[in-house]
Amino acid sequence: MLAQFTSAIGPFSPYWRGRLGALGVRASSVDSVAALRRLPAVAERDVCPGGDPAGAAALVLQVDEAGWALHTSGPELRRGLGARLRGRDSAAAYRRQVEAATRPTTYQFGGVGMVLPIASTRGDLDLTARAGARLWSVLGLGAADVLVSAVPVEQRLAHVALSYAALGAGAPGLFPGDDPLAVAETLRMVPATVLAVPADGAGSAGSAGNAVADLLEVADVPESVATVLLVGGPTDSDRADVAGLLPGRRVLGVWGPPDGRVLYGESRAREGYVTYPDLEVLDVVDPDTGAAVRRGEGGELVLTQLGFRGSALVRWRTGTLLEAPIGTGPAPDGRTVPRLPSDLVPDGLVPLVELRGRLRPVDLRAVSGALAARTDLVAFRVDLEPDRARGAGEQAERLVVRVAVLAGRDSRAAVDGAAAAVRSAAGVRPDRVLAEPGLLS
Repeated sequence: MLAQFTSAIGPFSPYWRGRLGALGVRASSVDSVAALRRLPAVAERDVCPGGDPAGAAALVLQVDEAGWALHTSGPELRRGLGARLRGRDSAAAYRRQVEAATRPTTYQFGGVGMVLPIASTRGDLDLTARAGARLWSVLGLGAADVLVSAVPVEQRLAHVALSYAALGAGAPGLFPGDDPLAVAETLRMVPATVLAVPADGAGSAGSAGNAVADLLEVADVPESVATVLLVGGPTDSDRADVAGLLPGRRVLGVWGPPDGRVLYGESRAREGYVTYPDLEVLDVVDPDTGAAVRRGEGGELVLTQLGFRGSALVRWRTGTLLEAPIGTGPAPDGRTVPRLPSDLVPDGLVPLVELRGRLRPVDLRAVSGALAARTDLVAFRVDLEPDRARGAGEQAERLVVRVAVLAGRDSRAAVDGAAAAVRSAAGVRPDRVLAEPGLLS
């Protein structure tokens, strides 16, 4: 699967065709996990310079009729060639099959430092549904379970993949959205056994608890609800709050990278998110440099999707921070597939902070990368400091960059250059850039 998919990237993804060409790498040579890991990891702003989401179109595989045969599956190819050889309209029939297999039909919104459109083909949605059926099994659920979701109804991974999970498992799923009154009304309509609530692991602590508390303000949660899914990377506070509000229920985490197509789940609370090694290759890199980390270390989660024909995400930096390594040994439930630590920090490298009176994401990877590339600096430090002068609340902060300038270079020019580099790379202006010769001491 890896060799087949990577051999399609070079010819059919405009971004990766240029990227691999610049690296002097033939896509067909990326035929093993070791070869894949030699490719530099990329982030949103590598694909979308200046934060322009239009750049995401270059990730999409753009396949013509001749090229389709190079990366499609054997059964699909046989069907297509059969259509090509039959009847007077054979060429048009073949073209329709190629378009049906490769044309994006759905977009969802991902991104952590910006809004990034992610394209999926009809076949991609089939993969999402099949992975969803496996998620259902990991969670200990079956076709008889009835899901009511209080996750916001929007074209983002949490809602899209959860709805396809229920579909893939053949389980009834109802999606009234995050309005407590609508959720309460839905719970009165059906014998729900599963309740899904949003858990913003990168936001304020206890967000899942707040969602459940708001629901309990208008209605009781039926005793038939035996499982509560915290969707979005729950914190310990989320878990504790929900367990306290709904005692006796199983409380499990569900999470996936915001640019991904699938969700991972826990088979047991806090024992790790079970992944799908046939659909993805997961890796960890140093969040500051993008370089590989040593075995057993945490870092930034990097994603390569296999078999998806819409947006090609290869060595994709997710912005998610793992404080422990990816688990590879036997799990307590007997599974041997890779598992992500349950205490991962979604958007941990792109925090949402209040700067100059407005909430905005700050991509600390882009900030560090821009400063590390400066040849007039020998050291730097980036701080988010409380902005006490503005009095805008406890979350108001300032982005302060401290730099040590290379001997012999103009300090004022280096400071101005550092400020411009950060603004260009991360889309945010530092509040202050300070030259501090003692930074190295």
